[in-house]
Amino acid sequence: MLSGREMMRKLKTCSGDQHDIATGIEWLISSADGSSTVAVEPMKMVDPMGPAEVSIHIDAAAEALLMNLTTNAANHEKHGLPRAVMDRLAAIGWLGTAPAVPLQRERAERLAMADVSVWFCWSQHQSPLRLLQSSSNNILRDRWLESLANGKAVGATAFAHLRRHGPANPIACPVPHGWELNGRLDWITGWDLADVVAVQMRAGHEKDAPVLALMLERKTQEQLPKPLQLFPPLELMVMGGTWSRPLKFNRHQIDDDAVLSSMPFETWCSRDKARTRFANPAAFGLARAALGDLRQQCERYAASSWLNGFQRLLAEARELRYRCYAAVDRPDELSNAQHHRLRAAALDLAQRCCQAALISHSGSAMYTGHASGRRLREAAFLQVQALIPPVQERLINSD
Repeated sequence: MLSGREMMRKLKTCSGDQHDIATGIEWLISSADGSSTVAVEPMKMVDPMGPAEVSIHIDAAAEALLMNLTTNAANHEKHGLPRAVMDRLAAIGWLGTAPAVPLQRERAERLAMADVSVWFCWSQHQSPLRLLQSSSNNILRDRWLESLANGKAVGATAFAHLRRHGPANPIACPVPHGWELNGRLDWITGWDLADVVAVQMRAGHEKDAPVLALMLERKTQEQLPKPLQLFPPLELMVMGGTWSRPLKFNRHQIDDDAVLSSMPFETWCSRDKARTRFANPAAFGLARAALGDLRQQCERYAASSWLNGFQRLLAEARELRYRCYAAVDRPDELSNAQHHRLRAAALDLAQRCCQAALISHSGSAMYTGHASGRRLREAAFLQVQALIPPVQERLINSD
């Protein structure tokens, strides 16, 4: 088998394009011995779309981390996101209590530009933090609030099952001094990264059974009590590095001290619908990354017709992002249907930008680990993440 150095010499005789050479080494080594993808020096990130507000500044430490995340995104997907990534986000002040909305949006966009798996685990941290901040359970607040707020502890969450039709699963039933949990959570994102997981479930089978929010300390299967069964990470077409696992409850009992809050199901649904009607900043982060990639491809091939398509997508992305964020900032000025239309438009835009970038790479984009292929799959994930029927219908019936 040729060494990496020998492959470099061989490829140099075939092409004078350094980008082609680096890409060729990456895939030849991967296919020759089945080993992990070899890291190559990344091209400078191009960001023609830029931030939503020009006054927002990202410091050098954050830029360095973002470049590292971009470079390692394929390895994250293949081998799993390391906990060190979350710790590094905490070290630069990005994990914990959210800053002002414009800055938090920019952080979400930049993380999605780099690696949507990182963005997703980062965004999940906010759910247990917000639940703690509004909880009257002083035992849990004293145990976790400060460390979640400063990022020293990492939080995960599970509540998407509450949106499903049909019988509640899992459920909590009252027992003396606490609750008994039964059923199965099909998907907990970031289990292996977290210190604590906020789980929300129905308190009974009745249609009006309230939603109970509780805290579970993350443990390995060997450390978990017997009534809890943790399953291996799910094999997913995308987001494979997020350590998403099912968890089964078999008469697992918790004390009242583990409960964060209880809320009427109708109230929970109303709040969830209010949140999920808005466009996701991660969609614009993906669009930014794809447009930067497409711009580089236009320059690489001096393709003026491609440049026209790029410019149309860029103008559309900037205008749509402005409208979406204005709608979030002034939600009462639009109807729910208008909010749903904007969210669907943002998801569709991200998909079209990622698809255009992938097509510009032609056959090379089909290699496992190629950034444009990963981004297109990430765009597909965003289309089903926190999906609600009005947005689903618009995406299915879009022209």
